[in-house]
Amino acid sequence: MSRIFFVSNLLPLKVSVNEQNRVTLENRIGGFSSGLTNFYKENSSAWLGTTGLCDKNLNSNQKIEVEKELEKRDCYTLCLKKKDRSRFLDGYANKTIWPVFHYFQEIATYKNDDWKSYVKVNQKYADRLAELIRPDDKIWIHDYHLMLLPKMLREKFPDLSIGYFQHIPFPSFEIFRMIPHRIEILEGLLGADLIGFHTYDYERHFLSSVRRLLGLETYFNQIRYEKRVLKADNFPMGIDYEKYNNKALELINATPPELKEFKNQIETHIRRQPENKIILSIDWLDYSKGLLNRILSFKIFLKNYPEMHGKVTLLLFVTPPNESISEYKKIKSQLDEQVGTINSEYGRIDWTPIHYLYTELSFDELVQVFLCSDVALITPTRDGMNLIAKEYVASRPGKMGVLILSELAGAAKELGEALIVNPNSHAEIADSIYRALTMEEAEVFEMNSALQKRLSTYTESKWAKDFISSLESVKKLQAFNLTKKLNISLSSIIKKAYDKSEKRIIFLDYDGTLQGFFKNPQDAKPDEDLYKIINKLASDQQNHIIIISGRDKETLTEWFRGIDHLNFIAEHGVWYREDNDEWQMMDAIDKEWMKIIRPTLEFYVDRTPRSFIETKNYSLVWHYRKADPDLGLQRSLELKDELQSLVTNLNLEIMDGDNVIEIKNAGINKGRASLSRMGNQEFDFILAIGDDWTDEFTFNAMPEKAYTIKVGNKPTRANYYVENFNNVREFLLTLIE
Repeated sequence: MSRIFFVSNLLPLKVSVNEQNRVTLENRIGGFSSGLTNFYKENSSAWLGTTGLCDKNLNSNQKIEVEKELEKRDCYTLCLKKKDRSRFLDGYANKTIWPVFHYFQEIATYKNDDWKSYVKVNQKYADRLAELIRPDDKIWIHDYHLMLLPKMLREKFPDLSIGYFQHIPFPSFEIFRMIPHRIEILEGLLGADLIGFHTYDYERHFLSSVRRLLGLETYFNQIRYEKRVLKADNFPMGIDYEKYNNKALELINATPPELKEFKNQIETHIRRQPENKIILSIDWLDYSKGLLNRILSFKIFLKNYPEMHGKVTLLLFVTPPNESISEYKKIKSQLDEQVGTINSEYGRIDWTPIHYLYTELSFDELVQVFLCSDVALITPTRDGMNLIAKEYVASRPGKMGVLILSELAGAAKELGEALIVNPNSHAEIADSIYRALTMEEAEVFEMNSALQKRLSTYTESKWAKDFISSLESVKKLQAFNLTKKLNISLSSIIKKAYDKSEKRIIFLDYDGTLQGFFKNPQDAKPDEDLYKIINKLASDQQNHIIIISGRDKETLTEWFRGIDHLNFIAEHGVWYREDNDEWQMMDAIDKEWMKIIRPTLEFYVDRTPRSFIETKNYSLVWHYRKADPDLGLQRSLELKDELQSLVTNLNLEIMDGDNVIEIKNAGINKGRASLSRMGNQEFDFILAIGDDWTDEFTFNAMPEKAYTIKVGNKPTRANYYVENFNNVREFLLTLIE
């Protein structure tokens, strides 16, 4: 039976050995693994991760007991040597990847020994999985600790279904490229079939790095890599809404005081008076969480709004980190100092402005704290998602309580009704605190109604199901592409049809189909091998060979001079030439419009370094192949948008080719031209090969019996596809041999 095999740094179970030397297991609180609990139980699942117990002095019986208890829950573990774990986790994962991906590159370290351990541990995971997985399992790898694992698994199991999800941000290309081993990381991730992120911004940054560092072409969110199609997509993680909402309702209605003792203590010792307000700040101790900014903003709030003194308390919970890193100690020291300063400066005998607790809360305690708080102040300077913000909203059954959320948290993309702030602006946060405390109840109710409706719909189970469903769709896409790929068997079928036929017509695009692309388009002239293939095809009296190209007629004439019985369609259908006759125009075409359009193209040449204009007889082409990939794409979208208003009344159309924008008269395209060349003649073998969007006109115009082949793996109307122009040449050689 197929399973979903989760893989992560830590297991979702917290494993410990009590004073009686007995193994105890409990669910982890917080983090993505706790959010996957329901989905894990609902599906046939297994999980591989570490327990953190390998460094402990467990005897052999205890080790066996740990493994048995874990296997009862379909969990498996692997042990890492203390040095390897330290360099892998405290070193490369948390001192290189974490700071760079959270835009704290100034404190990142790049130690080769840490990198070697990172590679080694990822390989250990791959080896352990090789012992556990079944061929039909779906592997779901989680987070930045295991970015090399997808490739390692792919090398062992080429057909395995592999998904990877990144729970932290993915940085912009300019930041990501600072990592010395950036290429290895990208190649590691591309071993997956589906790569998931919390937001579109992270997905966009990843695709930009793939294009710029690996030179791979991306089509929307699809990537063609090593004969596979894979996808990057965004899936904002949800929470178990009912779990938090129901627990909050249970606590509200609980009669025995001991069931909500923690809440009662907060109400008694911190709120004191019913009209007083509590602001909650809760997060891990980490430099990316903006904790110091929060309390400095609260200090400005106290300074700017003295009338709130004695009426508002900041309840600051800081969860100790799992790792001991020097930067964390610095933050802890700064927090301790600032809390003390603020309390001494603004505090009174009957009021402490900040109540600061350095502890980890249980689930019950967490919900009780949510219930007590009138405002949640969640302002990380960078965060992949931040589930605490969602959990707070879910734990407010009465729809009261205001969320103040950093715009740099992934959750801000979904929770737009909250008070969204810049986490580095102390004044903005201070003013937002005041606004949150003084908002009308009706406004708060409306805000939280919208937020809760969204959170109750897109839960963590829905998130997980969407990811797995998308992973399955990628595998179906790969299987479909495999059936369309022109393999030896299909080539043989076409070869037999070619040999049996007596009257053939063959349409061949040029750039990207018969020849590769060059930065300078004029460098793409035919080589000797191509001349031999075309000459042999054209010399067969049963063949009617047509080079159908966007190139101008002068270039095509010059490049193929000396080959007899070769026919041409130039400039996407403006011109045609039969054999060695004169060039003729398909229709009478006006080109006065060029004077109107050219200034716009020249403007975009000035704004886009290394782009240029190609002037054809009856079209203008803006090339951006040499430009920076992201800038070129952005400018092309801007140019198309601007051209739309210009071409409306000029009977022109815009053609979006392979790193080119071409403007020409409307109604002229390769499809119309190819139909014109076939006329009413009866051909018993029809073949069309092309590589870009303009060739889709040709494919659409072909009769059902035609053989159509796309170069590249983009969506197409063609019957089959090949990977590159070399495959086209190999295929044509099979026809003429």
